[in-house]
Amino acid sequence: MQGVTFFKDGEPVSGETLLRMEVRRARHMMAMLARKLDAAAMAKLFAEEIALSASQQLQWRQGETFSESLAVAHVAEGSAAEFLEWYVTGYLQANTAAMLRAHPEHLGVLQLPGGIVGVLEVTGHSHGPELLRAKRLEDWSGIPIPLEPDMPYRLMARSESEDGQVVGYLLHQYRDTNPGFDARLAIYWPGGAPEALVKGHADHLMVEFNNWFQMYLQTRKQPADLMPVALTVNS
Repeated sequence: MQGVTFFKDGEPVSGETLLRMEVRRARHMMAMLARKLDAAAMAKLFAEEIALSASQQLQWRQGETFSESLAVAHVAEGSAAEFLEWYVTGYLQANTAAMLRAHPEHLGVLQLPGGIVGVLEVTGHSHGPELLRAKRLEDWSGIPIPLEPDMPYRLMARSESEDGQVVGYLLHQYRDTNPGFDARLAIYWPGGAPEALVKGHADHLMVEFNNWFQMYLQTRKQPADLMPVALTVNS
């Protein structure tokens, strides 16, 4: 039962319509805020939370054991290679600001020395912002996490502390299904990470990749300006 009903031009407005309206306005507000506070300013603003999170990541380490946040999806059109090109081009080159709007807790991306990408976000739907320091990998040899041999399209990265200690991994794997493709999206945290963080980040992955996949299906190639799509997708 809907406890509150609004009316527009004499017709009831559904709760879903109101939620979609809220999503659009929340994205607009975050985009406006991000224009005033870039990633460096966001990192300065949340310096205390970032330092605390970095310390916790090291405390959670338990040898070579990792906890997996996993989301699995099927995309009905397109291909794995095309999506990966769309994703990397948009996220790191053409449309970073728009790509960040796939989740309200994305705060910024920093290009750090040594080819490190600093991803500033609230992880796990459970605690404060942290700066994930990701180093993209082309070789998975020696890493104690198995690959899916039938998912040959991959985005792989190692998460490091500021002094270079390994604290986790990113492993997104895809396979074509002709039509479309399957995705296995995983983040690996230190073995002692709280269960709420691990489970919550699976939800984080579903929210952001649902929006990215839908943006991709609408565009297929990164446009000059993705922001109009990012502000309205799924809303």
